[in-house]
Amino acid sequence: MNIKRTLYFCLLIFYSTLNTIAQRQKIVTGKVTDKAGEGLPGVTIRIKDTQFGTSTNAQGEYSLNITDLTKTLVATSIGYITTEVAVGNRSTIDIILKSNNQELLELVVVGYGTAKKSDLTGSVSSMKSEQINQIATPNVGQALQGRMAGVDVSAESGEPGSGARIRIRGVGTINNSDPLYVVDGFQTGDISFLAPGDIESIEVLKDASATAIYGSRGANGVVLISTKRGKKTDKPKFSFEAYSGFQQSAKIISMLNATDYATLRLEAFENDKIVLPTDNNIFNRLNYIKSGNYNGTNWQNEVMNSGAKISNYSVNVLGGNEINRYSITGTIFDQEGLIKNSGMKKYFLRFNNDVQLRQWLNSGLSVAFSRFDKTFYNSDLYSGVLTTALAADPITASWDRNTNNWGRADMSSTNNPARSVNELINNKGYGSLINGNVFIEAKFLKNFTFRSQMGINYNNSHNKSYSPKFFVSTDEARDNSSLWQKRGEFSQWVLSNYVTFNKDLKQHSFGIMAGTESQQSQYSDMEVTAYDVPNDATQFYLSAAKNARDYTVKSNQSDESILSYFGRLNYNFAGKYLLTGTLRRDGSSRFLGANRWGTFPSFAAAWNLTEESFLKDVSAIDHLKIRVGWGQVGNQNSADNYGYVTTMVGNNLYTFNGQTVSGFAPEVASNKELKWETTTSSNFGIDFSLLKNKLSFTADYFIKTTNDMIVAVPIPTYSGIGAAKVNAGSVENKGIELALSYSNKEGELKYEVTGNLTKINNTVTSLGGGTAIESGNISKVGNTTITEVSREIAVFYGYKTNGIFQSTEELKQHINSKGEALQDAAQVGDVRFVDLNQDGIIDSKDRTYLGSGTPDFSYGFTTNFNYKNFDLRFFFQGVKGAEIVNGLTFTNQKGNLGANLITERLNRWTATNPSTNEPRVTEADPNNNYRFSDRYVQDGSYLRFKNITLGYSLPASILAKIKIHTLRLYASGDNILTITKYKGYDPEVGSYYNNSLAYGVDVANYPTARTLRLGLNAGF
Repeated sequence: MNIKRTLYFCLLIFYSTLNTIAQRQKIVTGKVTDKAGEGLPGVTIRIKDTQFGTSTNAQGEYSLNITDLTKTLVATSIGYITTEVAVGNRSTIDIILKSNNQELLELVVVGYGTAKKSDLTGSVSSMKSEQINQIATPNVGQALQGRMAGVDVSAESGEPGSGARIRIRGVGTINNSDPLYVVDGFQTGDISFLAPGDIESIEVLKDASATAIYGSRGANGVVLISTKRGKKTDKPKFSFEAYSGFQQSAKIISMLNATDYATLRLEAFENDKIVLPTDNNIFNRLNYIKSGNYNGTNWQNEVMNSGAKISNYSVNVLGGNEINRYSITGTIFDQEGLIKNSGMKKYFLRFNNDVQLRQWLNSGLSVAFSRFDKTFYNSDLYSGVLTTALAADPITASWDRNTNNWGRADMSSTNNPARSVNELINNKGYGSLINGNVFIEAKFLKNFTFRSQMGINYNNSHNKSYSPKFFVSTDEARDNSSLWQKRGEFSQWVLSNYVTFNKDLKQHSFGIMAGTESQQSQYSDMEVTAYDVPNDATQFYLSAAKNARDYTVKSNQSDESILSYFGRLNYNFAGKYLLTGTLRRDGSSRFLGANRWGTFPSFAAAWNLTEESFLKDVSAIDHLKIRVGWGQVGNQNSADNYGYVTTMVGNNLYTFNGQTVSGFAPEVASNKELKWETTTSSNFGIDFSLLKNKLSFTADYFIKTTNDMIVAVPIPTYSGIGAAKVNAGSVENKGIELALSYSNKEGELKYEVTGNLTKINNTVTSLGGGTAIESGNISKVGNTTITEVSREIAVFYGYKTNGIFQSTEELKQHINSKGEALQDAAQVGDVRFVDLNQDGIIDSKDRTYLGSGTPDFSYGFTTNFNYKNFDLRFFFQGVKGAEIVNGLTFTNQKGNLGANLITERLNRWTATNPSTNEPRVTEADPNNNYRFSDRYVQDGSYLRFKNITLGYSLPASILAKIKIHTLRLYASGDNILTITKYKGYDPEVGSYYNNSLAYGVDVANYPTARTLRLGLNAGF
């Protein structure tokens, strides 16, 4: 009886559920036409805030299943304005679409305001949130890579939390070439408080006519970032985004195993005529290993994670009404490093609020907080993790079971990499950043708007590194533990006030803006090292040091301020002729007297030819505009804060009357005449659209010249003081930028293809008569780059080679005009160097240009497909014509001090292998085969399959049952494949030790991760 009742009850519930679902669903039909009443085929009709929809047939008719919860339909078609219609109680809904170039009506952010895209006169590139969030990274800069013409982005490292090197239209100076970031109107050099999911759009101002409004901070381009803000909604909207996956190194370098290592090491002893005693420990171990087939220790496996995890979780709620609109976002990002014990967790929180106080008065508030918790990686050449992992001999065990201690890589005189990576766990960093931005905007006298905005940044950091006491051998030991701590604090405020006047007089439109701005920043830090601290994480405090008197203390502090006045004039005649002029005057605390103030003007004009009568009836051309611009901007960031005074440094010890005392000494000489670096830029551009705006193309040609570049004047080393900086150099960048996009629809398949290409020629035109600047020093190799007139900044500079001496005859023929050997220490199998200047001697005067890290051109292209509820995206990015210095050539090809070698060295020259380009193995190396030469320089061109994403959006019928507006599931992969000839970990190389004059110098840079992940996007 109970079973029957239960069955009856279940059937009743099932019937009621079906009846409810049936009542909620209905069908709407209709026809979509243009203004002339012609049916439009292929128009997408979807339910708002979902991916569920249908398309019109050849007559423009459609039929769609909806539910009672459906309130709005959205009709979209390429070449027509997207239209929303309310459903109400209707079952037949006809829609009329208006033809227009919606993209040209779109508002883009410019300096201190917005403008319609059709009214732009300068060179501006835009990027939306969908593209920004396609890559798994917490770094906004890295998300820009390959997306915009003229914007070169390279990761400084694959280490979690590492920055990105962004260069807009080339490198304009040997000093600071970083762009200015403006977040919701707030100027800053640090955007680490932003999560990619916080961002609504990014605009990049590239030419001086667009950047001059920012004056002294706009020389390297300006990145304008708008964050997501609240919207008017019936009720709060919630969204949740998440992904999780794993990473692995995109490449592992092939090194010798133990047996091959022993073979080549013994061969090197033989070539160097070194006879080891038969009872020699090294000799016996090498022979034993050689006689077997031993793989030995794979040190890369010892220090790398095979499946490092990565995850990101983000929640947003937004809403509002006519008076108040808000948006709150929280994000947690967690990434394990490819190297063991490296990684980062980062937390973001953002609140945006806009309030309409009166009909004429509104205000807004933006507050962001971020915090990171990071374990730092050690990249030092001798004690770093990867550098030692590639150098350590494979014969040594990671852990010596006989001694129950770390193994000693005595064959290669290298620190144990496994011990080095284990110490990273005590190399911690923490930091918090608060950014606040508030504005009030008032409209008055009909055409006037006044805006006052103030923003602040506060950033504190705390780094802590503990180095324990240990003993592996007399060559690898630390007699005393130490604890190093550094605390830094940075604060900044910016106050902007400006008035805008806009007026339309029939066909004439005027816009005038004038304002003033002041900003100040301060920085201070202190670092302390204490010794003899217990190896206990609960006692990693300076006060725990057993010796309370033995400390090392350092500190730094600086401040700067800028006062500015600026203005802009816009004129538009009938949408045909557009003029823009700006003027800014900046005063900086980094300069003195008459040099303190700089004036930066710009002018730009554009001609919309499609508004002319002779093109009005040309239906094939939807839009055609020509742009020209000229402007000047300054770069105060190239000057030191106190370059006009002689700075002093303490902790110098002197002896007077037999007693040692501490004192101060001059550090860097001063120059009171130091002034701005000034960049002058000219731009010529064209924009056009065809085929009902399906095809669009933008091209720009620019010339950008930096004058009064700040360089150090060489002075004798015996002076005991650093060289003063002077305005003596100049650099020119010439280039072209191309951007192309095509979008179309075939039935239910929609697709879009976009691409961009940038070619820039960088040339140093003057160093003020000073000597060339050598840099990029690698220990035991020397300088690798030079900056000299008529070449790019920081080109590679060394010896040219001409293969290997394959025979005694070739060796005899390598002589000068006197019949003397050019390389008297060379033997068969050694490298043949070229006497370029033909003076009969091979010396430093024969060094020459070997290439540079600056590519001939860079490019990126994407393809997006949408079919029904599926979406598929591809993203490729690459560079062509760049070279890279593989800095570990000295270690891993020579085998210095017994270091391990790359497997290519198995093809070394021997009497039985006389036709090869690999020199003989030798440790003595009397010919100095591994002096810096073109053998270090490798092709750095690459094509990278940057991302692939496949997504599926659940249909509305299912979403209605689970009461979710949108739900998209996806699988994604980053850095799937890289096609390159470079032999290091990754051809995307930053600057060695962040030295701008060592760009393209790679010394086992932290590798890039290949990432596979699953994710979802949900809306409630």
